[in-house]
Amino acid sequence: MTTEDRVVVKVHRHNPVHHEESYKVGEHGVVLEASHRSTVRVRLDGHSGQNGNYFKVQAVKPLFTLPVRHRFVTASVLHLEKLPGLMLRDYAVWEKEPGEAKGHMIGRIMDVKEDGAGQLFSVQPYQMATSEYGPPVTRPWTAVGSYCVRRPQNSVLRIDLDHDRYLRDLSLQEIRSIGLAEDLGLE
Repeated sequence: MTTEDRVVVKVHRHNPVHHEESYKVGEHGVVLEASHRSTVRVRLDGHSGQNGNYFKVQAVKPLFTLPVRHRFVTASVLHLEKLPGLMLRDYAVWEKEPGEAKGHMIGRIMDVKEDGAGQLFSVQPYQMATSEYGPPVTRPWTAVGSYCVRRPQNSVLRIDLDHDRYLRDLSLQEIRSIGLAEDLGLE
C-alpha cells in the first residue's frame, strides 16, 4: 500500500489501551503514511457508506457529543483492502472535453462500462448554487444537464460532497493545493 490509496477496513480490531489502533469493519479512508513495515497511518473518513459520521464525547452525564469529520488510526495492512481510484457514485473533478468551454467541472459517476480501451464513465455534471447561498465554499452543488462520457484519465481529483451537496473541507483543501479553486468558481 502507498500513500493516497483508498482503503476499507476488512478486519475489526479493538485496543482498549491505544484507541488510535482501534477500528471496525466497514470504515473507509485514505492512507496518509505508508512504511516498509506492516502498519500504515490512515485517515478514516466515515463508515456505513457515509463521510464524517464520527463523534467525540464532550461529557458523559448527560451525554454530549461533538461531531468530527474524520479520525486517524494506525492499522495493519492485513486488515485493510485497497479500493479502486474511482468507483460508481464517486464525485471527481474532471477535465472538460476539447469542444466544451475550457476548464474543469465537478461530476458524479453514475454508470461504469467497459470497452476495448478500458473503463468508460457516465458522469452527471454538478454546478455550484448562485451567490444568494453565501460565499462559494458554503454553497450547495446540484446536478445540471445531461450525462457526459469520461475516462478515468480525464479525472483530476476524487472529491467528497457532504450529504451529496456540500464540498467537504478536505476536498476543498485538495482543490486549492492543485490550483483549481478559481477554475471551479470557489475563489
